[in-house]
Amino acid sequence: MDLNAQVQKAFSRLENISNCGLPSYELTSKLFSELNSALHELQTTAVELLEQNEEMVASRLTLEEENRRYQELFDFAPDGYLVTDTEGIILDANSAASNLLNVSKSLLIGKPLAIYVCKEEHMLFRSRMAEMKKRTVGQKENWELIMLSGKRTTVPVSITVGNVIASRGGTIELRWLLRDITQRKQLEKELQKADKLESVGVLAGGIAHDLNNYLTVILGNLSLVKRFTNEDPKVTKYLEYMEEAISQTGNLTRQLLTFAKGGNPLTKPVSLYTLIKENSAFALSGSNTRCELFLTEDLPSVEIDPGQIAQVITNLLINADQAMQEGGTIEVCAEELTVTGENSTLPLRSGHYVALTITDEGIGISSEILPKIFDPYFSTKEQGNGLGLTICYSIVKKHDGHISVSSVEGKGTTFSIYLPVSSIQCKEEVHEESLIMGTGKVLLMDDHERVLQTAKEMLTFLGYDVESAGDGAEAVRLYKEAFFSNRPFDVVIIDLTVRGGMGGKMAVSELIKVDPDVKAIVSSGYSSDALSDYKKFGFYNVIAKPYRLQELGRVLSSVIQESKKL
Repeated sequence: MDLNAQVQKAFSRLENISNCGLPSYELTSKLFSELNSALHELQTTAVELLEQNEEMVASRLTLEEENRRYQELFDFAPDGYLVTDTEGIILDANSAASNLLNVSKSLLIGKPLAIYVCKEEHMLFRSRMAEMKKRTVGQKENWELIMLSGKRTTVPVSITVGNVIASRGGTIELRWLLRDITQRKQLEKELQKADKLESVGVLAGGIAHDLNNYLTVILGNLSLVKRFTNEDPKVTKYLEYMEEAISQTGNLTRQLLTFAKGGNPLTKPVSLYTLIKENSAFALSGSNTRCELFLTEDLPSVEIDPGQIAQVITNLLINADQAMQEGGTIEVCAEELTVTGENSTLPLRSGHYVALTITDEGIGISSEILPKIFDPYFSTKEQGNGLGLTICYSIVKKHDGHISVSSVEGKGTTFSIYLPVSSIQCKEEVHEESLIMGTGKVLLMDDHERVLQTAKEMLTFLGYDVESAGDGAEAVRLYKEAFFSNRPFDVVIIDLTVRGGMGGKMAVSELIKVDPDVKAIVSSGYSSDALSDYKKFGFYNVIAKPYRLQELGRVLSSVIQESKKL
């Protein structure tokens, strides 16, 4: 409604009345009447205009509020948003985009987006921009780019971009959604590492299994040769050196198995005093670091897998040595500790433990890094893979123990290991003169021909009557025939892993169906749950490869003697 037009119309009507030639008294009356009518119309129009103005003000306020809310959503969105023209010039940006690129919003606007794209990605960016320029409104592109921040650091970004017609001028604009995918990329790398680690673990397990089979052949034959050459002290000494070297190689294969999938501890009572003395000398050989041992020989035995705990001790000693590049002293202390539920801050079950501490005088570990040192792949060393302490942590946990660390920068680091005390005191190693002979009928199963031959020779030397089988199915058949012919076997020694055939677990389950009292000994060069918890699977005892004549005789005698008591 136009107020000016109404005023002009009222003036026109008044002028027409003035020019109509009426008498003065009549003219005055008509003009007065028309003026009142015009004023009424103008007042009515003014009221209507006032109402319209109030509505417009309210609408404007609503629009301003909606615009403010949109701007807040735009600015506080978790992902970066940009608006550019088809040439890639930035027209608008939100706070997330500004933070992502580490550039203030005022400096972003008006700049080409291309200057924030990594140099190696420029060709890809330009080709995509050219494609976007040709395409129709509404189509979207999705790709990943490495972008540069204002500090010229790289940021991996996932991009979704679409072209739309802008409300201002009807020109085509590009709307960009930028999402920081740094964490996703890191997770992908971790998953790739995990896949590689699993593959290497499977490979390590296979190598250790095969190596232990060969070591069984070598060690078994060595122990036989020693029995026939014990009259020559010199030859016996050389053979003992070889035997000791093979035993050390066996420790290395156990470390491979710890790294491999399925490296569960095969525990027995062990003197920690002896284990620490042997491994401290090995770990620090060739170093200018001194190792002081504060141990007592009367420390109780601990229930551990000696190969795995030796790996933990060696790893920590090597780390301590590397932390003291100019040399120094490593203190190794051990004492018995009783843990009770009421007063312990340690995450351990109530019981008796040996607390072992390894303290260096090195550079220490910062408080920021300290909580991360047991995390997989975390390492402060340039050539480190970040797995050493993770494996140590895993080993100790598998032993129902605990490992912790404390450190002061510039002064040194202390690792504390808590291992459960064994209910049985460990016995001295069985020496050559302590060879235990025996009698009885033994069924021997192994898929490795040389191992089968060597073990058969060893058992025969010990005095046993032996029959052999190449896999579990053959062993079950031979056992059945002997059992139902009243010529039963006294003991069965079963290899755990058989390639392409029935292995130890299935074989013993079949044997138990035939004879619930079967005395089966599981033997393997691969540490697994069947070795660490052999009774759960129906085995009577266990002997890990490689083994010597003495160990074989001791296990067989123990099984036969115990079965006679039942």
